[in-house]
Amino acid sequence: MILKKLFIAHHRPILLTYFLTLLENLFGLSYPWATGVAIDGLFKRSYEGLILLACIRIAHVITEVSRRVYDTRVFANIYSKLATVIVLEQNQNGVPASQVIARSALSREFVDFFERDLPELFQTLFIFIGALAMLFIYELQIGLYSTAILIPLLIINRVYIKKSINLNQELNDRLEKEVNILTDCNSEEVYKHYQSLVEWRIYLSNAEATNYGLIEVFSIPLIIVVLLRTIQIPGIQIGQIYAVLSYLWSFLNSIRTVPFLLQQFGRLKDIGDRVKLSDRGIHVVEDTFTS
Repeated sequence: MILKKLFIAHHRPILLTYFLTLLENLFGLSYPWATGVAIDGLFKRSYEGLILLACIRIAHVITEVSRRVYDTRVFANIYSKLATVIVLEQNQNGVPASQVIARSALSREFVDFFERDLPELFQTLFIFIGALAMLFIYELQIGLYSTAILIPLLIINRVYIKKSINLNQELNDRLEKEVNILTDCNSEEVYKHYQSLVEWRIYLSNAEATNYGLIEVFSIPLIIVVLLRTIQIPGIQIGQIYAVLSYLWSFLNSIRTVPFLLQQFGRLKDIGDRVKLSDRGIHVVEDTFTS
């Protein structure tokens, strides 16, 4: 698959950006705990927790700025070389010019996957696992309540991913015809083309919104039972209550991003089936990038 080949060709700079992203996620995961410690410390007239929270924030900002500066350069260079090789190979394979142009534009999504979607997936999984683990640490029963929500969500998302793949295939079929339609410049055909694009994007948006709504329906009872259970924990402090609720929100927010990520993976799967890049082409991208 082209994604695998791209990663192998550029694994060092990509892995460095992911390492910086991992550090960002570690700092982000520590905020509820550190804030809770700071709150409880201030009630005892202690400022050590507050200083700890400030140090974590400073380190987080430095890491985030460094990652943003670095990964923009890395992925912009990868895309410029990838698009060049795709255009040349598709022309050599006799692919019509209109499809070459469309696929060149679509190839940007492979780079976006490494630059945006994959780090977001890692962040989602990291927050999901980390927040759930922290909920178990604070109270076993709360962790079990949070785990139970996964059963209906797995069923919902399994149905959604199949639908997303089919809808993205229809959308990309229409995009590959765009150049020919615009070249002919028939007003009625141009109008129908853009109306069709609107309709398929609406279908995708509606499917994502429906999935998101179903996730929210199952989240409401979880919020209620966790809140009721938290205030019943013997000896619970205000800062700890804040931390538990913050980790619960983080856990639910990680689940809420699933529909978008699944929709992106469905789109990339269809693009990958259309754009075939040889091993030679990938090595050309690697060589020009490292030169």
